[in-house]
Amino acid sequence: MKKIILTVFLIAVAAALFKCYSVYSGYQAFKTTAVNIPDDTTVLVEKGNSWNSVAKKLAEAKVITDAKQFMWLIKEKDFGKSLKTGEFEFSGEMNPEEVAKKIMSGKVKLYSFTIPEGYNKYDAANVFKGLEWMQGSDKFLGVCSDKNFLESIGAKNKKSCEGLLFPSTYSFPRGSDIIAVMKKMAEQMQNTLKKYQADIEKSGMDLYDIMKLASIVEKETGVKEEQPKIASVFLNRKKIGMKMQTDPSVIYGLLPKFNGNITKKDLMTDHPWNTYTRYGFPATPLCFPGEGAIKSVLYPDQTNYLYFVATGKGYHYFSKTLKEHNAAVDHYQVKGRRDKFVY
Repeated sequence: MKKIILTVFLIAVAAALFKCYSVYSGYQAFKTTAVNIPDDTTVLVEKGNSWNSVAKKLAEAKVITDAKQFMWLIKEKDFGKSLKTGEFEFSGEMNPEEVAKKIMSGKVKLYSFTIPEGYNKYDAANVFKGLEWMQGSDKFLGVCSDKNFLESIGAKNKKSCEGLLFPSTYSFPRGSDIIAVMKKMAEQMQNTLKKYQADIEKSGMDLYDIMKLASIVEKETGVKEEQPKIASVFLNRKKIGMKMQTDPSVIYGLLPKFNGNITKKDLMTDHPWNTYTRYGFPATPLCFPGEGAIKSVLYPDQTNYLYFVATGKGYHYFSKTLKEHNAAVDHYQVKGRRDKFVY
């Protein structure tokens, strides 16, 4: 009887040892075996999540093969206090420790958007509306005119963020707030302007007027090499006390209801942006100008030009006199549709 009991006991011990060895071997294999993760696999680690809940999410997303063994790894490596929050993207072959370290690095998935040079606040608002990953993305226009926001970016007493945010491509993590994003864009504009601080002061122009003129240049031509010449035209007009007379400023005053067709009545209807009825620059910039347009105002071509007319493909013909300009309009514009207003 004793022999039977001893035999049963030894068999049980052997079974237990075998099971322990199997678990140990399986765990060691788990730690070193890479999982082939499909591209763009994302796992969201939210505030309040524990490593245990994260392990379950990783297993459900097939980033790891076993949540329990993953937790053994976290405890073995003493990773418990290094959990970061955010949306993490996994792809390719990764072993469990690499997965854990990526989360601990805090390198979350970034989402990008682009505000092109020359976009105005209404264009930008349409871009932001489509960004489901951004909090408050539909509130761009409201923030743009908010006094507290404007004061926070150094634009106290301004009525709009128009022209004060730098047009570029930006990347942010999921959950980013629209105000934080706009502050970053304003900071980028300020950093850009700092590079030209000495020349801004030397120009003798108010910085806001520089941004207004840069926005006019941005809207008047899509050809970068023409920008310094376009800037020279408006600076020459300013110098002799001539009205700016730029169609984009009239159009801006009609936004967001402009139907795409500017009329003579529009040119003659007074509003704060109408540079045909008022002297000086429009009430605000007309768009978010890029660095090239800003530089063109600070470093314009030295010309005597006062007029220009489109010749096609984005280019313009420049004239010194109204007589020469009218002849250019006749040459480059369709007969019978000659516009006698200055461009």
